Amino acid sequence: VKEAGKHEWDEGTIDSTVKIFQEILNDRNKRAKQDLERRVRSGTGVREFRGKCCGAADDPVPESEQDIAYRLIEDFTKPSALRDAAGPIMEWAQEIFGNVKRKGAQSGQTMDTETEIQVMRDVVKECLIRYVVKQINTENSEAFAANSHDAGLLATPQGYTIGDLESLDVDCVKGLMEQGYGIQENFLKDDLVNDVYRELEMIDFDGKLSIVQQQKMAGIRSDKICWVNYEGLEREKQPGLLELFKKMISIPFELNKKCSLYLQASGSFQLASYPKEAFYKKHMDGGYDSKLNNGRKVTAIFYANKDWTSSDGGQLRLYKQRPNPFQLEKGATEPNEDEMEHDIDPVGGRLVLFRSRDIPHEVLPTGRKRFAVSLWLPGPAGPGDDA
Repeated sequence: VKEAGKHEWDEGTIDSTVKIFQEILNDRNKRAKQDLERRVRSGTGVREFRGKCCGAADDPVPESEQDIAYRLIEDFTKPSALRDAAGPIMEWAQEIFGNVKRKGAQSGQTMDTETEIQVMRDVVKECLIRYVVKQINTENSEAFAANSHDAGLLATPQGYTIGDLESLDVDCVKGLMEQGYGIQENFLKDDLVNDVYRELEMIDFDGKLSIVQQQKMAGIRSDKICWVNYEGLEREKQPGLLELFKKMISIPFELNKKCSLYLQASGSFQLASYPKEAFYKKHMDGGYDSKLNNGRKVTAIFYANKDWTSSDGGQLRLYKQRPNPFQLEKGATEPNEDEMEHDIDPVGGRLVLFRSRDIPHEVLPTGRKRFAVSLWLPGPAGPGDDA
């Protein structure tokens, strides 16, 4: 996104630009605003918003339920915010439009006045939506990073009374602490795994999962996702997910009991469906510096895929753990960036934990439909990181 400062914009021009932005956002039954909300709610895989069923509202602009996503969208599209954004958005749009015209001229194509106006309007709309999405994601990420230091949100084992906090075996916890990742087999019983699979199939069939368009266009990922919390589940229709969510919500309490990671409670889940040949390129779920720190400390992923074999593809590929700033201070050395650690089959009933800030990972192309349920556990950098 272009930054402000290229040109001086007079008040009259800014007022006119804000009116254009408002017309775009409210034109044709608010389609642009619906597109904006869809992108905000589908997120980039590192943003969480509490919405209605599966994180996608029944109405494109859910004025009846003013959740965090709705409030952020309203804040960043109110006139005062659009005035602040007018310069950078229009400079960015003019640059893109100029490139379009030049490429057209080079190939012998020209636009008449009416076409130019329409193309410019489409370019402005796209720049406006992308700018607002970027601002919202930045705001949300900074809030998560700040909250990860809030002791009041700590998952205190003594405060957990629903179960015995013994879902993770010794090898899983040891692997997380020493290698940066751990694997827990049979996290749920087989009948519940089958329930979870059927329920995810229905959510997918009902069209509640969305493609993350910008990342798909960039060739980063091709799965479909949605966000959902425990309260958003239907108790009679989704008993498997209810039981799974309850067990996964206990994970930060159990890890704090066993290894003092200072994790916080979390209850916003991402459901993902990978159609045949879908993938997710190498990436990190978090980081340590201000630009990458979204508060995530541990990633928890559960798989519900029936009769999965290695020949089906879709492995979670983990790369060598990167030393964190605390370890680098003690003389740790960086591994080869492409050095692979482990390919993990997404077998039904399997839970994988890994350090969000330290482990690069990717999802290899899958040979058939693949489901994953992810929960990110926030926590401050430092405690448990300096081993």
